[in-house]
Amino acid sequence: MEYLPCKIVLDILSRLPVTSLLQFKLVCKAWHNLAQDPLLVSMHFYHAPENDPCLIIHCDHPSRNQLYSLELSDPENDQRVNKLCVPMFPEFDIKGSCKGLLCLCDSSTRDSLYAYNPFTRNYVELPKSIDETLYDLSLVFGFGFNQKTKEYKVVKVVYWRIRTRYPLQSEVQVFTLGKPSWRSLGKIPHHLNAQGPSQVFVNGRLHWTTWPRRYRIGCLLISFDLEDEQFREVPKPDSGGLERLNFDVVELGGCLAGVLHQNYGQLEIWVMKEYDVKESWIKEFNIAIHVPRGLEHADRNSAEPFRDSKFYRKSSFVRVLGLLKNGEVLLEYKCRALVTYDQKDGTFKDLTFPGMPYWFEAVVHEGSFNWIDTLTG
Repeated sequence: MEYLPCKIVLDILSRLPVTSLLQFKLVCKAWHNLAQDPLLVSMHFYHAPENDPCLIIHCDHPSRNQLYSLELSDPENDQRVNKLCVPMFPEFDIKGSCKGLLCLCDSSTRDSLYAYNPFTRNYVELPKSIDETLYDLSLVFGFGFNQKTKEYKVVKVVYWRIRTRYPLQSEVQVFTLGKPSWRSLGKIPHHLNAQGPSQVFVNGRLHWTTWPRRYRIGCLLISFDLEDEQFREVPKPDSGGLERLNFDVVELGGCLAGVLHQNYGQLEIWVMKEYDVKESWIKEFNIAIHVPRGLEHADRNSAEPFRDSKFYRKSSFVRVLGLLKNGEVLLEYKCRALVTYDQKDGTFKDLTFPGMPYWFEAVVHEGSFNWIDTLTG
């Protein structure tokens, strides 16, 4: 390496998965200093989407929440589940992942939010914003990155009722990382669905589905543009299940996609090939029934200690996580098993890794060495 120009070395290193760079730092002092180079940090930040996704594994058992990282880019490495250092609060939910940072919410209070980099281990607590005098409070979150201004933004939609018979009230609040306080954007005319990992970030916009309304079949697809901070309805295809039924949203290969859950865990996936163009929706995947080996042979008695896990109570049998570089779809089954699906031959592959927790929720994450204090001014 000493014979190569520094810029070439940094370019090579910037294309490695973040977990490989963490190991690289430990070789010697010179390599540690090289891994800390601000130019490498910046280059790695923009090369991260070229790799297979890193997964952040969230486990809430036995006594406090724990995070693990799982690198999918190196098929030869069998020890890919790594325990991460987490902030000092025992109960939290992951509300979003974007460009190297996680948005965490202290689930014991619901009003404490944190921006956290699981690989540099630094985090910042966001200012409080919730009016706790409101009744029937429910929250919907979003977390994204404005490419034009290089700013991270947290979006929070607060819903409440003053009395049971009164209509639902709402307020949209936005926080920009590095700013001193939240801003209010007023009301939103939609009731966004907050079940599960509710937000998807595609094309500079956050996306949610809405709750179905009385006298209307199906739900709407709503976006929030982080640049102009406007909500818009995203067009759905005229034909197919997205118009008739409720569906989940997910990002697949940089495109917005809708996932229909059919009988016994079957999936139908529609992909919007050209963003915001209604005619570009195509039905790209039909995924058949599959039961991972880990679920087939599960011992009921062994599951008893985990009955208190919030992941145990998840309703969806299968969840689409994302798309791998080889075109396979990455799936999570019943918060217990990871599986890949190959559309070419219709086959499934159960993924097993030493050290995986029993109950978990996987979040697709782009690993980064960005320090939050360099992003917050």
